[in-house]
Amino acid sequence: MFSTSRRCFASPYALRLCRVPTAPRAAYFSQTSHYRSTSGSHEDGKREDQDSYTRVLAVFALSIPLGWGLHYLGDSRDGSSQIAKPTDFVRYALAGKEDISSTCSIFTLRPAQGSRIDTTVLYDPRAITSVQFKQPQLQIARSYTVLPPIEEQASDELRFLIRKEQRGEVSGYLHRLALGAEIEVRGPSVDYVLPEGVEDVVFLAGGTGIAPALQIANKGIRGTTHILWANRKREDCFGGVSDTPEPQSSSSWNLLAWWNRPITAVANASNSPQAMNTRDHAIVQQIESLKTRRDTGSLTPGGLTIDYCVDEEGTFIRPAGLSNMLHAQSSHQRKRLILISGPDGFVNYWAGPKQWVGGREVQGPLGGALAALDLKGWEVIKL
Repeated sequence: MFSTSRRCFASPYALRLCRVPTAPRAAYFSQTSHYRSTSGSHEDGKREDQDSYTRVLAVFALSIPLGWGLHYLGDSRDGSSQIAKPTDFVRYALAGKEDISSTCSIFTLRPAQGSRIDTTVLYDPRAITSVQFKQPQLQIARSYTVLPPIEEQASDELRFLIRKEQRGEVSGYLHRLALGAEIEVRGPSVDYVLPEGVEDVVFLAGGTGIAPALQIANKGIRGTTHILWANRKREDCFGGVSDTPEPQSSSSWNLLAWWNRPITAVANASNSPQAMNTRDHAIVQQIESLKTRRDTGSLTPGGLTIDYCVDEEGTFIRPAGLSNMLHAQSSHQRKRLILISGPDGFVNYWAGPKQWVGGREVQGPLGGALAALDLKGWEVIKL
C-alpha cells in the first residue's frame, strides 16, 4: 500500500510572536480579588493585560494559515530546489494530452507542488530511465519510459507515450483524466546503463517500445544507431518513411529482404508518405529532429537511421534479413548491442522472456529468434 503524509506548522516568526511570559499571566489569574478591590488605575491595567492577551491569541490564530501559505508560496517560487526522493510519490499535473492515434497519446506533466523528480538522473547521458505512475483507487503502480525532451519543452515538464490498453488498470485510468488533474508519480528508476565504448546499436522496438529507443538515440553513441520500429497500424507512425532503400533485385541481401514487401509500400493512397506529411505523428517528428541533430553533429557524431514496419501494410521484420545486416556490420574491434523493447510478446519472440531471480528481474538466457542466429559478437539486451 502506498501512503503519503503532510505536516502542518506555523512559521517560526509567528511562533516567536506568540511566546507569552508565564509569570505575569499566572499572577493575573491568581490575584483577581485584588484587582476587584483596587483603584481605577488597577482596573485600567487589568484591561490592558486582557487586550494584550487577546492580541497574542489573535496573532497565534492567524499564524497557522500564514505558515501554511508561506510554506507553499516558498515551494512554488523555489520548486527547482525541491528534489523528491526516488522512493517518494510526488504530485504532477496533467498539463497536456496529445492524441496521436486512436489508442496512443503523449502525456505532458508539470509539477503540481514544490517537489519534483530529479531530471539530472532522469536524463542521464548513459542511462535508460522510467517513472512510476500510481493508480490511487487500486493502489498499484506501473512504469513508463520518459521521452527525451524536445526543443519547446519546459525544463520541469515530463513527456510520456502511453497506449490505452484494453484491460490496463493504470493506462485506462490515465487516459480518463482531464487536463489539470493531479497524478502521483515517483522515480526515476534506472532500467539500463549503456556500457562504455559502445559504438553501434540496433534497436528492435515494438509499439510504445519506441520510447527507450528514442532515449538511446539521444545518448552519446559515437557509432551508428539503427531503429526498427514495428507497429500494427500506420496510424501509430503517420508520416514515417524508412531510411533503408528498396532493394534493386530479389537476390540482394538488403535489410528489406526480411520483409514481405518494401517498407515504403502502403495499403492505399491515403496512407502514402506524401499524403501523411501534413499530419506527421509527433513521435515521427521527434525522430526526424534527432536524425538531423545526429547528422549535423550537434548531438553526437554518429548517424541515426530508422525503418518502419507496419503489420496492416504487410511489412515485417524477418530474422534472415536481420542476420544479414548484423553480419555486414560485424567487427571484433567494435562493441555492439542489440536492444529490444516493447510488449512481452514482442520481446519474447525475439529474445525469450526475462526471469525473476531473488526477487528481481534479470535478463535470463537468450531465446527466441535471435538465439537461432549467429550474432557474431553482438550482445543482446532485453528492456
